[in-house]
Amino acid sequence: MFAPLAAWLRRQQIRFSENAAIAPHLYFRIGGTVSLLVIPATADERLAVLRELAAAGTPGLVIGGGSNIAFADGLTRAAVVLAPVPAPPAPPLAAANGRSLQVDGGMRNQALLSWCAANGAGGLEFLSGIPGTLGGAAAVNAGAFGGSMADVLLGADIVDERGEERAVDAGYFSFRYRDSRFKLGSEALLALRLAVTPGDEALIARKIRDNLEYRLKRHPSYRLASAGCFFKNPLSGGVKTSAGKLIEECGLKNTVLGDLAVAAEHANFLLNRGSGTFADLQRLEEKIRAAVSARTGIILEREVVYVSEDGKKY
Repeated sequence: MFAPLAAWLRRQQIRFSENAAIAPHLYFRIGGTVSLLVIPATADERLAVLRELAAAGTPGLVIGGGSNIAFADGLTRAAVVLAPVPAPPAPPLAAANGRSLQVDGGMRNQALLSWCAANGAGGLEFLSGIPGTLGGAAAVNAGAFGGSMADVLLGADIVDERGEERAVDAGYFSFRYRDSRFKLGSEALLALRLAVTPGDEALIARKIRDNLEYRLKRHPSYRLASAGCFFKNPLSGGVKTSAGKLIEECGLKNTVLGDLAVAAEHANFLLNRGSGTFADLQRLEEKIRAAVSARTGIILEREVVYVSEDGKKY
């Protein structure tokens, strides 16, 4: 099934590996191997690969920074394309009025924030401390500090299921809390158009720094393997409630299962202490969900994306 794509990649001299370990490319470090791991060197190569995947009907998916995803323990029968290209991405293109940016979907969130601070583009500071890429952030509607990608996204260039490149507006995303049609869908994000507000460079940099310091004080160290907040914050009586607080109130901080643990600093962070497996992750997830349900009647919904052995996101 993957031999024709591998042959095409060789002819195009696009870097790839067969039966490759996926865990080193994920923040959570959880996953076995994938049939093909494709690492485009440029945005043009990435687009060509996505078109070829669609044309050949080869099972595949794109991952951004790998910050919110875990793969099955065995072989995932899919071609996985890494969205960030090795070369530094092109800087954002700013509109003449300074109120919007065009950004490559593979650009890292923190790289964009550095550019924004240096160029007086405000409104994206909520991304401070959120790992991964802009494309990944848009797909999951990432947010913090009262802001989210749904608040700033104007439109995007995508590759659809037929392999065609086209422009879509923000409504196409069908944004919901920590969700969009791209989170579990097969379409890929190439570039994003984001609304920004011109502002003072120093003030923007200060807000980015303050947000990051807030996270560093309350979250586990970013040096630890984690996928960030694991569960969505649920509604209780029509009011959004902290999933971390619910888990903590069940006495589950520091709970260990295999090589996975509930973080002491924030109970909605699950940590891979070295050799955590997908099977253990699923068991710990169910243990937490069952405890919270028994105590409160609330069913926690997972925020982290899982990938099955047949390459489907769920």
